[in-house]
Amino acid sequence: MSKNKACFADSLHKRPLIFTVVPLRDNLTGDTKHDDKILKNVSLRKSDMVSSLHSITRLNAINVPELVEENHEGKPRYNSVYTRMLAKSIASALGTDAIVNKVVVHLSGYDEFISWLDETTGNGIENVIIVGGNTRHHRYPGPSVPEANITVQNYMRSHAERPVTIGNICLPERRDEATKLLFKTISGAQFFTTQMLFDHRQIIHVLSEYGSLCEKAGVKPATILLSFAPLKSTADLNLLDFLGVDLPDPIKEKILESGSIDAASQRSLVNALSVYYEVVASLEKGSVSVPIGVNIEQLTKSNLPLSVNMLDTFAHVIDMDSAALSKYYRQQTEAA
Repeated sequence: MSKNKACFADSLHKRPLIFTVVPLRDNLTGDTKHDDKILKNVSLRKSDMVSSLHSITRLNAINVPELVEENHEGKPRYNSVYTRMLAKSIASALGTDAIVNKVVVHLSGYDEFISWLDETTGNGIENVIIVGGNTRHHRYPGPSVPEANITVQNYMRSHAERPVTIGNICLPERRDEATKLLFKTISGAQFFTTQMLFDHRQIIHVLSEYGSLCEKAGVKPATILLSFAPLKSTADLNLLDFLGVDLPDPIKEKILESGSIDAASQRSLVNALSVYYEVVASLEKGSVSVPIGVNIEQLTKSNLPLSVNMLDTFAHVIDMDSAALSKYYRQQTEAA
């Protein structure tokens, strides 16, 4: 770990900044030649990321998600490989921490989950984001998110030398989301990453309600990482739809249709800054404090330069108060 970079767990109340990398999309076949090719791709992806991110010293962690599709019966199809290897190799080269995601509901039970957790911590990865299923209508074989949170805490009591920072997902549009966040916090979640945000209203409502619920319950609020990603063309909309991201029509038109498509990424950045400003301003005015941070997501491989630009911008503004953010936002708006 570089001396100028705090570990992710220590940064949770200091507005952490993380970067979510597109995982390698593939399926392990068991064929040696194919698997060797995948491993070479891990090395190439690591080199690309390190070259792109090495100058951003404000970065607190590298996150790599697990891509899982479900059929109509809720059965999984895994579309990402070597997520732990990729996260750890990039983070180590940059002198920062690694975060990995795990969709736990498809695991066969306690033994398989503990095996995954033991391998993960054994590889020096101390931060995990536990993810649930796509729908509440399926009966999954694995643990629910709160059950997995509790299991991780029990694991930590038996393995004191392997601390684990527990993260979950926040979906601001979901019904009763603030209550869900409270229960997951009680079960052990220390941070949440939101779904990608393009509007401030719903997340501000969730943060306010969540903070109030935590105060009533006597619970310390977890850190909410606000997720943003640049859009460069209408082709990105298909991916957003697949991910279940809500992109209001007025904002979609503003980013992708209100001017030159070449400037869409800049308008996307300005929109992200606007959402962040509104959240910071709301928290400053409110009586309940919920710690926040930022997660910049790389939507596609071709979006990497745009994602790095957004990451660099947020590295510059993440610690600003609302007054400084307002001034910076106006400058960026004029340039868009």
